[in-house]
Amino acid sequence: MFYFSKTKKEHLHLITDKTTHNIPVNTNTSTSKTHDLDWLIICLKAHQYTAAQHWLTQLIQPNTKVVVIRNGLRLKEDVLDFTSEENILECIIDCPTELIDNNYYRTIKQPSLTIPKSTIANKFELLFNALEIDITQVQDFKTKSWEKLCESATLGAILCIHNDTCKLFKSLVIQQQFKDLLNETITVAIADGASIENNFADGILYKVLNYPDTKGSSMLTDLRHGKPLELEAKNGIISKLGKQYHVDTPLNDAIIKLLSSKLK
Repeated sequence: MFYFSKTKKEHLHLITDKTTHNIPVNTNTSTSKTHDLDWLIICLKAHQYTAAQHWLTQLIQPNTKVVVIRNGLRLKEDVLDFTSEENILECIIDCPTELIDNNYYRTIKQPSLTIPKSTIANKFELLFNALEIDITQVQDFKTKSWEKLCESATLGAILCIHNDTCKLFKSLVIQQQFKDLLNETITVAIADGASIENNFADGILYKVLNYPDTKGSSMLTDLRHGKPLELEAKNGIISKLGKQYHVDTPLNDAIIKLLSSKLK
């Protein structure tokens, strides 16, 4: 296994259930030759694919199975230029973590992956220890993808707008902002064909209210480090699909403008 990353780390320091794991990382950033990989697991943000195209050309061969792990929609589109659709497995992840310091990450709960039912999904599941990670195959992957996007786009946006962690949600005003944005996003999801249950929004709010005060989000981390935000893949695609289905998205539209201005 090779770990391709711009951040060259020799070890990944992970804290789970009060146990510290120091996992050696073999970082390889050379793509001067092709690699005959059985599997390629890609954990890139949507805006990073342009810079990674040369790597993907070298790493993906005709028989390479490609797993795209990202919370969002239409995950296959970023790699269809490099392989056939039947070799691609879309995967959404629920693995909330928090950065303890510059070197240590703490997991809040056991990680889980959700994948669409298929032959390639069966093969992928066999790669992992079921005691260490929960992998669920589902028929309605679109709904699961939308559910995760609704949560991550709403949480990330609220935290970034206020540049603060989940301790914000002690405020009833912030809770209402979260609910309004979440409900707007759910309306777009339903228009796109997702089967969102009536109690979904209440469940997400309950989940957020029970996060540790110090928990942030990947978007908030990027904002504080001056990195590009996943606006296009999150609130951006919600706004875009809203226009396609004639659903008004004033809150997502406003967030895109506000967060875009923060990065200037």
